[in-house]
Amino acid sequence: MRIYLDLLGHRRFAALCFGQAVSLLGDALFPIIVVVAAAQAGTPAETIGAAFAARFLALGGVVLFSGALLDRINPVIAAVAADATRVFALIALALFWHGDLNAVVLAVAIVIGLCEAVSEPALLVIAPRILPGKDPASGTRSEEDEEAEEHRITAAYGLLEGMRNTSGIVGPTLAAALIALLSPSAGALAAAVTFGLSAAATRWAGGRYAAQSAAPEAGKSTEGSQELAGGQTGEPAGELAGPEQRKEAEEQEPEEPLLRSALGGLAVLWRVRWLRYVQLLAVVHVLFAVGPWMVALPVLIIERGHSATVYALVLGSFAAGTVLGAFLGGRIRGSRRGLYALGLLGLFGLTALAPVLTESVLLLTAAFVVGGIGQQAFDVVKMAGLRREVPDRLHGRAFSADFFFSFASLPLGQLLGAALLRFLDAESIMLWAGVLVLVTTALTMLSPDTRRFGSAQRKPQTQTQTQSAEAISAERAEDVRTR
Repeated sequence: MRIYLDLLGHRRFAALCFGQAVSLLGDALFPIIVVVAAAQAGTPAETIGAAFAARFLALGGVVLFSGALLDRINPVIAAVAADATRVFALIALALFWHGDLNAVVLAVAIVIGLCEAVSEPALLVIAPRILPGKDPASGTRSEEDEEAEEHRITAAYGLLEGMRNTSGIVGPTLAAALIALLSPSAGALAAAVTFGLSAAATRWAGGRYAAQSAAPEAGKSTEGSQELAGGQTGEPAGELAGPEQRKEAEEQEPEEPLLRSALGGLAVLWRVRWLRYVQLLAVVHVLFAVGPWMVALPVLIIERGHSATVYALVLGSFAAGTVLGAFLGGRIRGSRRGLYALGLLGLFGLTALAPVLTESVLLLTAAFVVGGIGQQAFDVVKMAGLRREVPDRLHGRAFSADFFFSFASLPLGQLLGAALLRFLDAESIMLWAGVLVLVTTALTMLSPDTRRFGSAQRKPQTQTQTQSAEAISAERAEDVRTR
C-alpha cells in the first residue's frame, strides 16, 4: 500500500482521481433519473429502452474516432470539454424534460454517450503522464529506472481504477436516495455539478501534461501515420531517418484522414502478437460467455427460489471484488505478469460455474468477489502492458480500440443469451460460459509473448547505450581494417 499513498502524495494525480470518482456519481445518476422520471410519466418501457439504446449507440459508434482525435489534440482539453458538455446537457434535461419520450431525452442520451467515448480513453492516456519523473531525453535512465517507472505506472492504473470502482459501488445508492428525497430534475442538476467538479479537477491535474506535450504536438499526426506503417510490433517505420529527413517528410505528408486514423487503432493492436491474442480472447469471452451468462444469471437465481435481493447481493459482491482486484493488479510485475493476469482472469470462469455448482448464498457471494478480483486485476495489467507496448503517439487510438473490443460485442452476446434461453435452460448456458472462459484463457497462456504481456523484441536503447554500441562498432571496424 505504500506505493498507493506515494501516488496520492502527487497532488495533480490525486486531483485526477478525485475528479473521476466524482464524475462516476454523475454517471450513476443519469440512468436512475431516466427510470424514475419515465415511471412517473407512465412511459417506462419505451422511454428507458430508447434512452439507453441511444446512449450505447453513440458510445460504441464513435469510440474509435475519439481515439484518433485524442492522438491529434491535447487529451486534457478533450476530457475537460467532454465533462463541460455533459454539464450543459444535464442542465437542459433538468429544465426541459418531464419524463416523456421526446427529442430532449434522446439528445441528452446521445451527448452523454459521445462524451463517454472521449473521456474514457482520454483518462488512460492522461493518468501516467501527469506523474513527475525523470526526463527521458536526458539519456541517464538506467534499466532499473525504466522498470521502476513501469511499476509506478501500473500502480497508478490500479489506484485510479480502484477509486473509480469504489465510486461505482457507492454512486447508484446515493443517486437513488437523492432522487427519492428530491426529484429527477434535482438529480440532473446534481449530476451536472459532479461533471463540473470533474472538469475543474481534470483541467488542473492536466496542467503539467499540457506543458510537457506542447512541443511534440506539432508532428504527432504524421509521425503516428509512420508508426502505423511499421513492423509486426508497431515499431516506427521512420526511426532510422535523421531529423532533417523526418522534418521534411512531416512538411510534405498531408494529415491522415480521420477514418483511416481511427481504423489504425485496430491495426495497432493487431500487429502486436500478445495484444492480438488478448483482444480476440476478449471478443470470444464477451460474445459467447459473458453476454449469455449475464442473461441467464437472474433467470437461474429466480428458478432456484431466491429473491431479487440475492441477485443484487452477488452483483454487489462482484463490484466489491473489482475494487480489490484493481489494487492487486497494480502490484503485479515481472516477466510473468501476463501469466499471473490470465490466471486471475480464469477465476471468472469459476465464478460463472458457481451458480451451477452450489445454491449457498454465502458461497455464491464469495465466488463473485473472487471473480471481480480476477477480472479487474487482469484489466489493470493489460492496460499497463498496452501503454508500454504501443508508441506514445498512438495511445489514444490503442486505448479506444481496446475499449471497443471489450464493449461492442456485449449487446450481441446478450442477444445471443436471450435466443439460447429459448432452446436451453439457464444452468446449461452458465456451464458452457464457465468452461469456455477456462479453456480459452488456458489456451491463450500458450503464447510466450502473452505470458509476459510483452513482445520478444529488443528494448529501445537509451542515449548512453546507443553511444556505447556505436563506440564498440567503430572499434570493431577499425580492428578489421588493421587486419
